[in-house]
Amino acid sequence: MLKTNNPQTSHYSDAVKLFHRHFDCAGRHSDPEFLKSIVLHFSALPYENLSKIVKHHDFEDTTEKIRLPDEVMHDHAEFGLGGTCFALTFFLQSILEYNGFACYPVMADMRYGPNTHSALVVILNNKKLLVDPGYLLNNPLELQEQGARVHQTDVQGIELHYLADERIYELYTFNREGVKWRYRFKDQPIPQADFIALWKSSFSWNGMRGLVLTKNEKDRMVYAHKTFMRETSWQGKKNFNIKQNYHQRIRETFGIDPAYTERALAALESNLERDRKLGLWVPKHLRNQSE
Repeated sequence: MLKTNNPQTSHYSDAVKLFHRHFDCAGRHSDPEFLKSIVLHFSALPYENLSKIVKHHDFEDTTEKIRLPDEVMHDHAEFGLGGTCFALTFFLQSILEYNGFACYPVMADMRYGPNTHSALVVILNNKKLLVDPGYLLNNPLELQEQGARVHQTDVQGIELHYLADERIYELYTFNREGVKWRYRFKDQPIPQADFIALWKSSFSWNGMRGLVLTKNEKDRMVYAHKTFMRETSWQGKKNFNIKQNYHQRIRETFGIDPAYTERALAALESNLERDRKLGLWVPKHLRNQSE
């Protein structure tokens, strides 16, 4: 496994080959159908920060914290893990470039703040396509500078708007209950060094304060945060408290080994305790007392 201050997507051909074998997704020429096939298979890797929390606990050096493609693919095959947007974007870029696709990463602003999400833009047949493994879009979405681009899945609709004055794309999702803004981005490649720097800085973000998982299935998208779980479909939303059977529900829904979930919970508590001692985090029930 290569661990350097400047990892390159071309370094991970072994991980790409394992991805193809694991999903029986044989390499072909870089055509639209093969792109869709890769993206669909890749969506089997859940968005999860359990692996990131464990790495944050186990290593002090941020270079050692980031999970590169060899580790991501190994951990998926052994534990059912995936990664957060940086790890997923970097791995998918490695797969696409290995198969001859031209692509580059872009950063997006979410409600959490600027540059808090990453995705890929693929150039194919003189078109640009948004591919977003971190947000679990399982089909490429064409970038158009006129009007809105609408894509409908079994779970929700996706609208992509271009704001010409600001040269910004904005992505929304919708179902029968309404429309929600998700993020905005510019069609502007982020330099590799800047991407890696943001990736390393993300270990201190608020998203590391609790376990978060998301997965798309045929007719639903499932989101879990701490002991809260939500299933979203065209019919609406269902909310659950999974505290009583947490490990089993995570296994059933996301395919993650319960032993790894327990490891992540222990690492999370240790990380939070360390941050408390350093004054980097105050528990919610104590925040008002400190104001």
